[in-house]
Parts: sequence; C-alpha cells; structure tokens
Amino acid sequence: MEQFGKKTESGLVRIAISAIAVCVCFIFDVRLGFGAVIGAFAAFFGWPFSGESAQGEQGEQDGSFVDTDVLRENFSIPKNLPIPYAVLDVRGHLLMCNEKFAEVLPEREQMKRTLEQIMKKKGKGGRIELEIGGKFYEAGLENCDVTEENGAVGTVLTLTLADVTAQYALERRLADSETVVGMIFLDNYEEVADGLDEDRVPILSAVIDRKLNQFAQELDGVVKKLEKDRYIFLLSNGMLEKLKERKFDILNVLREVSVGEHIPVTMSMGIGVGGGSLETAMRNAKAALDLALGRGGDQVLIKEGEKYLFYGGKAGEMGRNARIRARVKADALWELMGEASDILVMGHRHADLDSLGSCMGICAIAEAMGKKCRIIMNEIGVGIERLYENMAQAGHYEARLVKDADAVKLMEEKTLAIVVDTHRSSMVEGPQVLAAAKKIVLFDHHRKSTTDFIEQAVLIYHEPYASSTAELVTEMIQHFGKKIKLKPIEADALLAGITVDTKNFCVKTGAITFEAAGFLRRNGADSIRVRLLFQNDMDTYKAKATAVRDAEIFMENIAISVCPSNVENSALTAAQAADDLMNVTGIKASFVCCKVGDMIYISARSFGEINVQRIMEKLGGGGHFTVSGAQLKDCTLEEAKEKIRGAIEEYLKEESI
Repeated sequence: MEQFGKKTESGLVRIAISAIAVCVCFIFDVRLGFGAVIGAFAAFFGWPFSGESAQGEQGEQDGSFVDTDVLRENFSIPKNLPIPYAVLDVRGHLLMCNEKFAEVLPEREQMKRTLEQIMKKKGKGGRIELEIGGKFYEAGLENCDVTEENGAVGTVLTLTLADVTAQYALERRLADSETVVGMIFLDNYEEVADGLDEDRVPILSAVIDRKLNQFAQELDGVVKKLEKDRYIFLLSNGMLEKLKERKFDILNVLREVSVGEHIPVTMSMGIGVGGGSLETAMRNAKAALDLALGRGGDQVLIKEGEKYLFYGGKAGEMGRNARIRARVKADALWELMGEASDILVMGHRHADLDSLGSCMGICAIAEAMGKKCRIIMNEIGVGIERLYENMAQAGHYEARLVKDADAVKLMEEKTLAIVVDTHRSSMVEGPQVLAAAKKIVLFDHHRKSTTDFIEQAVLIYHEPYASSTAELVTEMIQHFGKKIKLKPIEADALLAGITVDTKNFCVKTGAITFEAAGFLRRNGADSIRVRLLFQNDMDTYKAKATAVRDAEIFMENIAISVCPSNVENSALTAAQAADDLMNVTGIKASFVCCKVGDMIYISARSFGEINVQRIMEKLGGGGHFTVSGAQLKDCTLEEAKEKIRGAIEEYLKEESI
C-alpha cells in the first residue's frame, strides 16, 4: 500500500505541474495552450517505450512492478561497457540500455521484434541465438531482483548480446567442408543392357559414366566406378545442401540416357553423413542405399544419425532378376524347412487376404515336405471372414489355426518361424513367437520402412517389385513344380491375395503377376469363388457410397473423405472407398479415414503420379508407391483430415523444383 501511495503521490504531482504549465501557455497564446494540452496527454498516455505502463500492467498480474526511478538508482550502466546491455521488465519491454545496445538495434520496431523473439526462445532452454543486421548474436538473459527503499522486491531481466559472427562462420565452414559419402546403384542396368546389341553396351556404359562424372564435377565432388552398375561418390556437406536444392536432378538426367532402347535408366543413391567420421558416413551410406533399394529404387536417401531424407521415387518398383531370385530363395527355404522340426507361419495384425493366402501357400509347401505347419491367427477380421468360413467347411485348416500365446507353448528348439506380408516386428500377428524363435524367415513385398525391420531373419525375400506376397509364394511353388499339389482352397486364397493387392489386376501388375495367376488357375483356383470373397453386405456398401459422395476435393485433384463408423469393419470399407474414388475422372490420389475406438485409420491410393507412401510416412505410416496407409491415435476425424492436408502440402513442396 505504501508503494501504491508513493506512485499515486508521484502521479498527482506531475498532474499539478502539467496543469500549471498549460495555464501559463494559455496566458501567452491560445494556440500555445492547445499545444501544451496535447503534449500533456502524450506525456501521460503515450510513453510505452519507457516500459512504465507495461510494468504497471505486469505488476497487477504478479506483483513484480519496479519503480523506474528506483531501477535507475539500482542499475548504473557504465557508458564504456564494451558489449550491448539492456534491462527489461518481466514481459520483455525495454527499460534501459547502453549505447552499444542502441547501435545494434537503432530502430524501435526492430528492437521490439527482436525482444519478442528473445522472450519466445527464453523458455526453450539452451542458447538463444539470433541474427541481427547480417550478424549473429548469442543472447544472455538473467533474472535480477530489485529491492526498493520500502522493502518491496521486484524482478527485472538483464540482457547481454555477444557477437558470435566469426564463430558462427567458422562452424559453418567446418560443417560445409565435412566429407559425405554416396553409394550409387543402377537399378536396371542389366535389363537395359540385355536389350542392346553387344557393340552398343560399351556406349551405354560410357554415356552413364560421362553423365555421372559431369554431375560430380559440378559439385566439386569425385565419383569412382566400382562395378558395371555400382559407383562411390564423395562430396562436401556444403555441396550436398546445393544438391538438395536441385532435388537431385541427376535422377532425371540418367532417365534421359538413350542408346537405342526405350527403357529409361534409373538409379538409387544412398548418402551418409558421418558427423566427422568417414567410417560412420560409409556405414550410413550403405544403410541408406539398402533402404532405397528396399523401397523400390529410383530414389535418393540421405541418412544422418537416425534421420532419413527422401528424394525421387517416381518410377515405381524395379524388378531385378526376378526368376533367379525366386529360384535361389525357394531352394534356401526348402533347405531351412527340411532342417526344422515344425513350422509356425504368421502374417500381420488385422490380416487380409494376401496375408492369410500367403500363410496357406507356405502350409502347402510344408505339407509336401511332411512338416507340421500352424498358422498364427489371434482374431478373424471381416476382410478374411469368408475365406475362413471356406477353410472351416473344408475341414483341413481348422486345426492349423493357433493363437500367439498357445503357439509359444508349442515351440521347440528347431521350430522355424516364417513371417509373411510384413517386415516390421511391431506389426506381426505373433510377437511372442517372433521373440522366442531361433530361426526366422521373412517374405514381404511392401516398400521398406526406415525403422522396425526384422533384421534377425536368416532368410529374407523382400521384393517391392512384386504385386503381393502371394505372388512371391506362388513363384516359389512354381519353382518346386510337381513336388507340391495345391488344394483348391489354397489356390483360391493365393489368387485372392494377388487380386486384392493389385486392385483386380489394375495396379502393380506385371508379366510375372499374370503368369502366377495363370498357374493358380491351372491348379484349381476358381475366379467366381474368389470374386465371392470380396462381396459386401448392404450396410457396408451404403457406408462406402457415403464416403465417396461426401468426399472433398483438395488442390483440384486430390479426394479426402471420411467413412462412417457404424459398419462392422469400417477400416476395410474406408480402403474400398479410397479405391472407388480413384475411378472418378480427374482424381490423382484419394485419402479416406475412419475412426475405430481411439484410432484413426487412413487409406491412401494413387495411380503413381503422387507417391502416397511418402505422404503416409509423414504421418507415421507407410506402404507402397500407389497403396499406403497410416494410423493416428488420440485424434479427431477433422484433425486427421487437417494432418492429411498438411502432409500433402509438405510432399508437394518437396517435389516441386
């Protein structure tokens, strides 16, 4: 109260003095009197730069008011202080400063913006760095208590600015000069070379070498050929930043290479940043290249620590020596299954027809070898319900289905665990079996994820070129020939798996896909029976139609919609609605979300012009170039749609050159 009385008394004195001054001015000249009135109002209501009004407002909130006169008595800033120094109130308003500070921030608005910036960064911890007038400063902000004569204690902030421009420039030069390692692989060199006359193959190689050397020279880098389709690439980190700005245009340059064939040359590049260590950079480059190839090739991946950056990926998956790889993997699988005492096969959680069909194909191989094989299945989803009913009617598979917890109890020392249709340990149907298994085999066709890959597998057949895992399993069965006799239900299941993942043979369908389908048809698969597996009830059909009807068009050619949650399997319905939206003229990509419990499921589709996998990865999901998905937790449907829009905008920004 004493402090408040003191402020009030001070204010009354100023008012009295001002009134007397105004009266004197009116005596001499009326115009001078009016000018004095205006000056008085300005004096009392127009001085926010001094910080007094801000202090009063803050004082009402937290009791931290400090009288300006008292402050000046407590703080005497030396005029010759060599560094910029200022005193602020607790809200960041300037109270006083030295000449050096005023020289750095001579303009009032600039000073205001800078102080606001400092106050925003204050609570984040660490150094407060900012750029002012082309120079870099490190701000030091400290709390300081001020005690008035009456014992009242207030708080102010002391601010110092240290010029670190030279240090910043040195750090930047050191970072820019760091060597990064790139590993280059020509995705389809052999395929392109096989289509040329022998005398033209050296020309192809020479043209590619010249393009890559020109590329390296432009960036002050070095490229060295290791094999006919492999190169190593060295450049500085500073040039890597320029290469990012160019969106790795070397991908497009190589596609334009032509020596008489229409097949474009594509490449994959893995770049490793090692943080000062060439060994780490090399290891990161190899990991990045492996991941680029696992995602289908025709792209660049940069790995720095645990962070990945993606560029390119527009040409879809590249199949390399598919026949040879299928034969090699089939022989290796036969050997491993022969050594095993029994076999446990599992797909991913919320199994679909590709997952279950692949499991049944593995069971057919095991039966031909005389091995006991069980399928881990914790629950029967709507997507496989009709196939499960057919399995029950056949009676052959009913005893083969087992839950994860029960399967663990049945495991032996030589039990072989086979994972199909997923490569992520967090997605498998039987996590307990996966953790306990001594030997693991992995078959999958999804583009490789940056994390959570089942690395401990002794045999990995991971081919993103394939339409489905059912196609990969069918290839191996074809290789075994007459050793394996498929039952009609097994052939139906494998064909259904291929059908569902190719969207009725519309996407990701190559010659091998049709050959696999033809093989299954010859071995008992019936297209009518397969078609019946995809039928929907009326409620599901209406929900799908609602999602298509209510779709919003984003950026002229992208459909975003919500699937009603009042159907039995809204996630499957959302996926079907996303497929149907791609039948609308002008739509290049579709995104349909639905809510199941506290989870939001997103299904994404495209025809290839837009890489929906990249978009879904920004939301924690993944999948294929044209078919992908994601799951969001603790999120509303409207928030999910907003996140989808943000991810699309970010992706398109990255793709723009």
